[in-house]
Amino acid sequence: MKQNNFLMLTTLCVALGFSSVAIALPAEKNQLRVHTSESKRNIDTAFSTLVSWRKGAENVHRVNGLIFIEGLDSKTPMSAAKIAYKAANQLNADIKYDAPMERGAMAEFKKDKPEFTISNKEGFDLVQITTRDYSNQKLQYAIPEQSFSSATVNVAIDLVYSADVEFIEGFSVDVNKKTAGGFVSVAIDNEPAIEIQTEGKTPEQLEKELAQLIGAKATFSATPLYPNFVEGRNYKPFDGGEIQLPNLNAKTITIDVADSGLGVLTKFSFPDANKPTDVASKAPYIVGLLLTILLSGFWYLWKIKPRKENLQ
Repeated sequence: MKQNNFLMLTTLCVALGFSSVAIALPAEKNQLRVHTSESKRNIDTAFSTLVSWRKGAENVHRVNGLIFIEGLDSKTPMSAAKIAYKAANQLNADIKYDAPMERGAMAEFKKDKPEFTISNKEGFDLVQITTRDYSNQKLQYAIPEQSFSSATVNVAIDLVYSADVEFIEGFSVDVNKKTAGGFVSVAIDNEPAIEIQTEGKTPEQLEKELAQLIGAKATFSATPLYPNFVEGRNYKPFDGGEIQLPNLNAKTITIDVADSGLGVLTKFSFPDANKPTDVASKAPYIVGLLLTILLSGFWYLWKIKPRKENLQ
C-alpha cells in the first residue's frame, strides 16, 4: 500500500509541476517593427506605444511611451526618423522608470532610419503591443523575418475620433467628434492599397466598409482582440468595433489615416507562452492523474493485495 501511495503522490507532483513550468524565451523571440512617416496634421498631436510583457506566470507589466509630434504649421515639423527616435527613446525611458527590476521589453532605433523595433528581453515574453496615432502618419508594421501568421501574432485596427482622447487637459478642446474629410487606406504586403473616403462616416461605418473590402483576411468585430487598457486621460476605451485580421499570412500591413478628425489604434496580440492556466486548461493533467490513480488501484487489487493475503 505504501508503494501505491508513493506512486500516486509522485504522479500528482509531476502532473502539477509540468503544468506550471515557465517557458523562458530567448531574447528577440517576440518582435514588432514600426515604420514611421511625417505627420499630416497642422497642429501638434500625439503618438504612443503601449507594451505589455510577463516573466513566467507573473503578472503582466504594462508601459506606455507617449510622445508629441510637431505638425505642419510648426517651424520644424518632425521628420519620420525623429518620430521613430523619440518613440523608441521614450518607450525605453518609461520601461526603465516603471519596471526597473523587470525590464522585459526594449525598443531599438537605427540612426537616421524612420523605424524602430520592439523586442522581448531574454526570459520574458511580449503579450500585447498597441500603437495609438493621432498625427495621421502612414504607419507600416512587420514581424522581422516572419509573417504575422508564422509568428502567431493577431492584428486589429480600431479607428477612433481624435476628440475622444484627452492626452493632457484641454488636448481636444473645440474638436468635434466627427470626421473632417479625407481617406483611410490599408495595404497588405505589396497588394494595392484599399482606400475609402471618410467624410460623413462614423468610425464603425469605416471599419465595416474596410473589413468588407479587405475580404476574407479581415472581419469587423464588436468584441476587442483584447480589452483596451484604460487609466486616466492617456488611454482610449473600446468604442464598440474594430477590424480584426487573425492569422494574417502577410509580412507587412500599412495603415494610412488622412483625416484630422480620426486617429487609429493598431493592436498586436502575441502568443502568451506563460499565460496562467485555468482549470479548463489543466483538464488533460487532471484526467491523466485520475486515470493513473484508477490504474494504480486496479494494480493493487490484482497484484499486491493477493500477494499479501497469500503471505498471511
